[in-house]
Amino acid sequence: MDCRFEIDATIRKQYRRYNAVGTPLIVRLLPPAGNSDPVGHSIASVNNLFEYALQDVSDSDMVAITIQNQVNQNDKHIEISFRRKEQLSGEVMWSVFKKCRSSMLDLTHWTRLS
Repeated sequence: MDCRFEIDATIRKQYRRYNAVGTPLIVRLLPPAGNSDPVGHSIASVNNLFEYALQDVSDSDMVAITIQNQVNQNDKHIEISFRRKEQLSGEVMWSVFKKCRSSMLDLTHWTRLS
């Protein structure tokens, strides 16, 4: 897998009440190289990040995704509600991103995201 991000921290949290484990990641998306298309690079970077984050999750596991700017905590976060991994497609993720693109979330490269 071509890695388009850097992982700053990985935390494993146990939620005993729900018999669940959460794994928050703090990452930075890497900037595009040279003359590459910045929009295409951003899309590929986020797809690459989701692929990495979900690689050890079985299709029947429940997954929720929250993306938050770690640098500016006042930015709104993007949230994808709980669903089975098999129901979480790229189309679902990008439709949520499109709805939020007018929000204050700053997804510039090198911004720390969790």
